[in-house]
Amino acid sequence: MTAPTSGQPPRLWTWWHLAAVTLARSLLVGLLGLAAWGALPAAIGWHPTTVSSGSMMPRLHVGDVAVSRPLGDHVPPLSSVLLFHDPDHPDRLRMHRFVRVDDDGLLVTRGDANNADDSSPVPLSAVVGIGTLRVPWIALPITWLREGRWLPLGLVGAGLVLTLAVATSGRDRGFGDDDEPDDPGAGSTPPASDDEAQTPASTSTAWSGAHAGLRRLGVALGAGLLVTALATTADAKFVATTTSTVSLGLSGYATCASAVAGLGPSIWYRMDETSSTTTSATDGSGNNRTGVYGSAGKTTTTAKPCAQDTGRAMTFDGSSGYLSSPQITGALPNTFSLAIWFRTTTTTGGKLIGFGNQQTGASGIYDRHLYMTNSGQVVFGVYTGAVKTLVTPKAYNDSSWHLAVATLSSAGMRLYLDGALIASDTSTTAGEGVTNGYLRIAYDNIDNWTSTPSSRFFAGTLDDAALFPAALTAAQVSALYASAG
Repeated sequence: MTAPTSGQPPRLWTWWHLAAVTLARSLLVGLLGLAAWGALPAAIGWHPTTVSSGSMMPRLHVGDVAVSRPLGDHVPPLSSVLLFHDPDHPDRLRMHRFVRVDDDGLLVTRGDANNADDSSPVPLSAVVGIGTLRVPWIALPITWLREGRWLPLGLVGAGLVLTLAVATSGRDRGFGDDDEPDDPGAGSTPPASDDEAQTPASTSTAWSGAHAGLRRLGVALGAGLLVTALATTADAKFVATTTSTVSLGLSGYATCASAVAGLGPSIWYRMDETSSTTTSATDGSGNNRTGVYGSAGKTTTTAKPCAQDTGRAMTFDGSSGYLSSPQITGALPNTFSLAIWFRTTTTTGGKLIGFGNQQTGASGIYDRHLYMTNSGQVVFGVYTGAVKTLVTPKAYNDSSWHLAVATLSSAGMRLYLDGALIASDTSTTAGEGVTNGYLRIAYDNIDNWTSTPSSRFFAGTLDDAALFPAALTAAQVSALYASAG
């Protein structure tokens, strides 16, 4: 066996070194990819921010990069993670979860690791984007730099320099980027008697050009880290935290069903039942408040207001058909929203949706309701010892689909039709004190209310009747209507 040519490393050392170089280069490529993943979204108008607090632990850590997608004209669904201007620090941003809407129509937020809601709610106009992407750990050195933590920063810097040194050391062990032999005086390949003697020369050929490539990789890595630093350093004053490593919810609604679900209803009757004789209505809210249909007076139909949704709607005959919730224990709410899609040509009016103290038959106490007059106007009524109503100026018994939404809160009464605010009353902030009531749909008492209709029963088609535990904002109502396409 011929000994290896002078100047070439022993075979064992060559392969150990090859493994180290490969590992170092893989690490650098991975770091470059993470840097690009965190920085490049800024090029399309998204918002990379450095996580600098643990308020959304444990799924996101200090030093991660959180990327937010612009909200545009859409309304965020409940439970989404929002990036918004910090109401307590005007020069900062905060990223927390959207948990509810308060009585004034402001967004209430909370960090997942916190025990209480944020002290200051925010308007929708303060929202910058909705959390979409998490890039782990990549901005940790930037966080250390801001905090003046020089020891871990120095150790990471030294480790990066060492990794670069190992990754670019191939030329010294026969992995050069030129065609010259290690011994400048050698004019030809040394003779060899077997494959072992030829291994270093073959390895050298396989790695030809790698040294120059690694130089370029080092430059690219440095540039990528710099871009990431710039993208996140611009948010150096931000407190940006999120909770997911993939998608955190989009800002728009593809279907009516996703719009209702995204706003967090406490009761939601989709009326998707396929049998006209069924007496049970599924509660789509997840709160298991199965409703009760009257045994007759209804017909299931595939004609829905939202063509892109699956399922059905329910047509009521105006003489016996109705739908009621199970008992709602405790005092009826003074902060809520009612929403319902309807289509009709009736000239006898009728109840659309509201509260009563009986599950079947005519209630003795009835308010917080939407109903239609004989002329087709929609009325939102609340009883405070006196009848308080909001009435639409135009009629809606035109055989087209319409969305009616009514809200009550400390900000007053509001009535929306087809996504637009029609009327409001800021002086009425509560209804009659009633306990253990029911949500009534398509039928209940309406006696002695404004423009009392001829019929308590509604004749027409209804869909997606929902009760929300908060007063929806104008933007949310608009998005709910827009979801029909």
